[in-house]
Amino acid sequence: MNRVRFAAGLAAVGLAVLAPACAAAAQSHLGPYVAVGLAYDKMPDRNLDIAGRTVSSQWKAGWGGLATLGYKWSSGVRAEAELSGRIAKVTTFNGAAPWAGKQWDTSAMFNVLYDFDLGGPFTPFVGVGLGGSDLVWGDNFRVPTQPTPTVYDGDGFRPAWQGMVGASYDVTPNVAVALDARLKGSFGHYSFHGSVVGRDITNFSYKTNSVFATVRYSFR
Repeated sequence: MNRVRFAAGLAAVGLAVLAPACAAAAQSHLGPYVAVGLAYDKMPDRNLDIAGRTVSSQWKAGWGGLATLGYKWSSGVRAEAELSGRIAKVTTFNGAAPWAGKQWDTSAMFNVLYDFDLGGPFTPFVGVGLGGSDLVWGDNFRVPTQPTPTVYDGDGFRPAWQGMVGASYDVTPNVAVALDARLKGSFGHYSFHGSVVGRDITNFSYKTNSVFATVRYSFR
């Protein structure tokens, strides 16, 4: 019985010590902040038209990174400017025909997020963003089995959107780590001119899924 009482007493003391610290950490993350992160990125099959024929494209899992500058208010609302990049490698068209090449997505986004204050170090959040994506196809984007392949290296810019859901953990009064899942895409379609006349790729619809791990530093 004495051991139980002793353990209960230690737990009570621990909670009494940690609770103010957690509350202080949560409040201290108000104001301006910066964040950097790395991502696992996986683009699902995407449709496109090649010389007027609709096909689906398949892609390997890639990676990405971001940097943000933001501000958090006491209401739980955050606003941030974000620069991000993602890279993916094409594998096949229609799940069979081999293709080679890489895609780079460089984006500038403005995000609005809401933190759900649970009174502890863990803070779930949701957010949406609008901006623009510059999509580049390169590294001789082509069918590698063709004797004289049509190359589709090129780029295009479109307005972009994203949605995110995740959670952060307050490590110190100034530092938090976060993990979030994102769905990102572009408004409209991209087109890439082929090196052979009449072999253009059109109506490429860009959408991708990412999981970001970030570190955020607050200046207050």
